[in-house]
Amino acid sequence: MNTRTHDSASFAWKAGSFPDPSAYTVALDSDLSKAYEEVRSGRGFVVVRGLPIDGSLENFIGAVRALGNRFGHLLSQNAQGEMVGHVVDATAEDPTPRMYRSNLELRPHNDITAMISLACWHKSQSGGASMIVSGVAVHDEIRRRAPRLLERLYRGYHYHRLGEEGPDEEPTTPYRTPVFAMRGGQLSCRYQRAGIAAGHRDRGVPLDAEDIEALNLFDEVAKAPENRLSFYLERGDMIVINNYTVMHARTEFRNFPEPERQRRLIRLWLDAPGFRDVPPEFRLFPAANGVPRQAGKRASFDFRKLYAEDPVASGGVPKL
Repeated sequence: MNTRTHDSASFAWKAGSFPDPSAYTVALDSDLSKAYEEVRSGRGFVVVRGLPIDGSLENFIGAVRALGNRFGHLLSQNAQGEMVGHVVDATAEDPTPRMYRSNLELRPHNDITAMISLACWHKSQSGGASMIVSGVAVHDEIRRRAPRLLERLYRGYHYHRLGEEGPDEEPTTPYRTPVFAMRGGQLSCRYQRAGIAAGHRDRGVPLDAEDIEALNLFDEVAKAPENRLSFYLERGDMIVINNYTVMHARTEFRNFPEPERQRRLIRLWLDAPGFRDVPPEFRLFPAANGVPRQAGKRASFDFRKLYAEDPVASGGVPKL
């Protein structure tokens, strides 16, 4: 049984902790050094309001990058070396898009970065609510309900590298990435269930019944309304999240019929020196945080096939 303790004063919030949106928003001209500290060692996220939306998309992206640089340096988000990601529904042009480039619900998860920011250029016609979940709150609820399962989550899992591995790297992580890790009295979290299911399937190391039980309970707790904060990013809003302590998700959405009005969020992955002490296994690529550029490579893993053929390990996704 896992008996690790931690300082849960920070990050162990629940949705009811923030009834007023002004409690977690700051203006663009605010003291952003305080906003950075709020992300790094406070509640784990801030929403900055007031980015310019009257000009072109290119001008908006420039403002997003400039603001992101106030929190950290930009990381590559894929093997193509893209520093700026566009979160749109790309299913019409890509038969097997990454899940974030669809209009489907995304379950609570962490990306492979220290911080993630999402800035709203256009909202969807309906749906597309953003959700954030405290990893500490999930950990503490699992400890209350089934503490024996924490051992599996601290041990961790192999992740699939989605076809973006380097020439001398395996398609999956040869090491296990812990879901929960304790460093210096601080609890950190790294979780993406589909990547776990894909990694174990590719390595021929099946997830056993207790693994599935642990992952199912994690999902159940993370998705519970009382453990999440749900809201809509308005045009010109940008959320910055501590990706080691706060998971993010979204609801399914429907776009406007006009292409120029499709839901579009601009995504940055960010890191900063001394941001947080986490295990090196949190990086899925040994060379760096994020996804190092690999000339001629791109993410090629077929999640649609995974969800269809292995719904138990992957947790399943509706409408795939």
